[in-house]
Amino acid sequence: MARIGITLGDPAGIGPEIVVKALAKLRKEPIHLTIIGSVSILTAAQMMLKTNFPLPRVADTGEVDFEFSRVQPSAGKAALEAIKKAVKLLKEGEIDALVTAPVSKEAIGLSEPGFTGHTEFLASEFGTGEVLMVAHSPYASFAFVTTHHPLQDVPGLITTDRVLHKLELYNDFLVTLHGREVSIAVLALNPHSEEFSYGEEKKIADAVSAANKEGLDVQGPYPADTFHRHIQEVDGFLTQYHDQGMIPAKLLSRGEGVNVTWGLGFVRTSPLHGTAFDIAGKGEADPSSMIAAIRMADYLTRS
Repeated sequence: MARIGITLGDPAGIGPEIVVKALAKLRKEPIHLTIIGSVSILTAAQMMLKTNFPLPRVADTGEVDFEFSRVQPSAGKAALEAIKKAVKLLKEGEIDALVTAPVSKEAIGLSEPGFTGHTEFLASEFGTGEVLMVAHSPYASFAFVTTHHPLQDVPGLITTDRVLHKLELYNDFLVTLHGREVSIAVLALNPHSEEFSYGEEKKIADAVSAANKEGLDVQGPYPADTFHRHIQEVDGFLTQYHDQGMIPAKLLSRGEGVNVTWGLGFVRTSPLHGTAFDIAGKGEADPSSMIAAIRMADYLTRS
């Protein structure tokens, strides 16, 4: 049985609420869970939702003074402490995989400047170098060559070696998920896959050719605005930058999308949404994506 750690995320957002709702839904499923965060915040979320069931093991990170629905240093620090505690548990072998509730990068940055996201933080902590971010749902799957970077920096980050490495990681993820050979379509960076290019499309095409020589079934690069033509033909799309893949991923996920970090040496997943400060503390948050993230982490760890 996989041992899954779940961080509570930013306490001022919907993280604790969707964790409690997910725990209620998954109580009878054979998943070994450890919650990582403030016990008091977790029990407060239970009280808000008027639920009363035994909690799984909690790795407590202490009391937090915060207000719902706003960016604040105390909430950011609490979110980061939970991530750091999770890293410790992973390194000590107490958990096998990690599910992270949403955090505010801005709030964490108030206490630890330079934080750009879970993906980059975990890759740095575990010294794994380039990892892959995937936005996956039962309806479509998208992976990313670049992640949290200003758009003006993206062209310079696209190299044949990087695209090829991401294709190798994505193929490994999809094969692990589906248990069979898979097909990947690569999207171009520039309009119509060629206009205004400063050499990026050739680098992408060279990576596709190299992947095919390795025995991977990879197609493209295709213009990004025509990806929908291939959605029934392939198992996933490799996109060049964050919004190119994240927008269609969220539109097509029907609330069941999961963010996966692949290549860390362990499985990390998260819901495919943010802190939702606008509805925090109101009991209105949909836990579907968190439930899917927990089930995905369990399945991938056991596969």
